[in-house]
Amino acid sequence: MDVAILIGGKGLRTKKISEKIPKSFLKLNNKSIIERQLKNLKHYKRIFILSNKKISKYNNKLSNKNIVIIEEEKPLGNAGCLKNLIKYKKLNDNILIISGDLVFNLDIKKFENFHKKNKSEITYLVHPNDHITDSDAIEINNKNQLIKFHKKPHTKKDIGNLCLSGIMIIKKKILDHIKENKFQDFSKDILPKLIKKKIKIYGYNTREYVKDAGTPDRINSVKKHLKILKYKKGSLKTKIPAVFLDRDGVINKEYPNKHYQNPLEIIEGAIDAVKKINEKGFLSVIVTNQSAVAKGVVTIDKVERDHKKLEYLFGVHGSYFDRIYYCPYYPIKGFKGEIKKYKKKSLLRKPNNGMFLNAINDLNIDIKKSYMVGDRNTDYLAAKKTGVKFLIVGNKFKIKGKKNFINLKQAINSIL
Repeated sequence: MDVAILIGGKGLRTKKISEKIPKSFLKLNNKSIIERQLKNLKHYKRIFILSNKKISKYNNKLSNKNIVIIEEEKPLGNAGCLKNLIKYKKLNDNILIISGDLVFNLDIKKFENFHKKNKSEITYLVHPNDHITDSDAIEINNKNQLIKFHKKPHTKKDIGNLCLSGIMIIKKKILDHIKENKFQDFSKDILPKLIKKKIKIYGYNTREYVKDAGTPDRINSVKKHLKILKYKKGSLKTKIPAVFLDRDGVINKEYPNKHYQNPLEIIEGAIDAVKKINEKGFLSVIVTNQSAVAKGVVTIDKVERDHKKLEYLFGVHGSYFDRIYYCPYYPIKGFKGEIKKYKKKSLLRKPNNGMFLNAINDLNIDIKKSYMVGDRNTDYLAAKKTGVKFLIVGNKFKIKGKKNFINLKQAINSIL
């Protein structure tokens, strides 16, 4: 696989601190962004640096037998510059494209294997982030295929929080859709046309560390993460602790069966609590029983749309959920309008811990350092079965020797 790093942007968002030094060459704790990227990519035999002549003196510092520097005569955008790759012989059929302002710690081989396994033509590396409003986002189905693309600024508030990270793998033939020597933006000018052509586009959702150092605030955040080793812990190869969260009664208010017909009402302090979980380097993972699906009270589509509203709302306020798992099954029969295929026992349904085990497998969670926050005995039993510490919210039940916290914020403040 060939690699292309895009460093030819104007750097308008960081002009105050990178007026004299191009953004990719900014030092973050004694090492520049581009140096950090190249270290992560050292196993690749050919890396294209797509830049411009205005920063030639910096580009020349990158001289290496594996590096090919392409300087554009005029700004061509993050798509137009890619067209220059077709001039090179033996261009690999798959090209890894990376924005030049990203700091990341990725298992790129796993990403590449996902792309090839699905025979994808474009695979976006996506993740939830804390600035959804200024990010392009996508929705994917349960097979990870793109079903909707949402260009910023967003007009809808139920789109979830799966943001384009600035990293993607494309098939070489995608370059045929880019015009030569013309300014083009990939998300604005190329992607909508490719979606209409129904090419295979996938989203690779990862909890790995990928941060854009594209604004002064985000540069400072990355510097902080490098100091506290959040960057290092961001690798999928490293186990990371999680806070598992029940949904109804913990995140949003619960009105038996009625809250399904109304917008979710977030409990005071829940957004701040999840933000603290994010900042402290824990994963935030919702595990929720949704028996109303089996009872015929609500549809799967409604549950999933509510989750996307939840993800977007939290993202707007600077926090995010790493994953949401839910169980639609419920074995007890006799409800009017019940859905037969969901009327069965399931290892996913709490007090079983199937959702926990799925999360542990998907995210490489450190069980010993993890917590569960819930408001029912079924939450406690699932946490106990999994081997994670349990915190009670509300007064639905009590455990001898354990404190009942008023809300999620109070519970999280007691441990983080």
